[in-house]
Amino acid sequence: MTYKRAAIFLSLGIFLAGVFTGCSTPPEPVPAPPPAPRREAPPVWEARPVPPPPPEIPARPVTRGILELISKSAYETKDLQYFISSGITLEHGKGMQINIEIFQGGEGIIEEINAQEKIIIPKDTGGILIPDTGPAIPGGPRTLKICFDDVDDHTLTFKENPSDSRYYLVFSEDRQYGEFTEYGSETYRVTFNGEIPYLYVRLDERTDDQPRTRELHGRYVAPREIPPEDAAIVPETPAETPAPIRETTVPGRTPQQPAAAPRTPAETPPAAPPSGEDEELDLDALLGL
Repeated sequence: MTYKRAAIFLSLGIFLAGVFTGCSTPPEPVPAPPPAPRREAPPVWEARPVPPPPPEIPARPVTRGILELISKSAYETKDLQYFISSGITLEHGKGMQINIEIFQGGEGIIEEINAQEKIIIPKDTGGILIPDTGPAIPGGPRTLKICFDDVDDHTLTFKENPSDSRYYLVFSEDRQYGEFTEYGSETYRVTFNGEIPYLYVRLDERTDDQPRTRELHGRYVAPREIPPEDAAIVPETPAETPAPIRETTVPGRTPQQPAAAPRTPAETPPAAPPSGEDEELDLDALLGL
């Protein structure tokens, strides 16, 4: 009986120990460290190409002749839509940047970032002309500043090539690091595939050979119209002026006086009536006859 009691008490003690152990509060878990911040890729700006116009309008490289024709018309060169012939990529290193972040528990992370900026301009991307306010070189090749971005200062320079009159991208070549170009106020490393990018526009050239025939019927003097109030008035005929009488002088003789103009019957004065004595003498003379 002694062994049985001992076994029973031992089993009861183990059971009670297990019960008290299971009802106890579990220990608090140790907080896990926060995850490290994820490194984001450098921003890449990509220009969106504008849908090309209908295919019936052909693409023509920009030349000085085209620009001069536009300048002579009612339009300006800035009214044209310019396109780039091939895609380019611009890269610019912003240098090493340090980013420090400290969490609530006191832990922190120091991150070194090699900042890079990449700009992609695909083929056939449209751009506008930004007028250049600087002095123009007389007689030299002209340059065009084209903006493919939303900021007017972010422009690429294209210069005329005297051999074919096209406007190609301006860049400088470095044997060790590659080609570089000015984009806005900073210098970027530029890469392109194939030929050097140039500008082109979409213009169509047509010839109008339709004849325009016009027949002229002449032009004649219109008759002069007399006003009604002046129609009854007949202009008087001017009287003829008699020719002047010329005097002829003969030596040894007095000049002849011009004969008096004959008088008309109306101009001869009537004879005075004779007195009584005269009337008797006249009767005697008549009787004697």
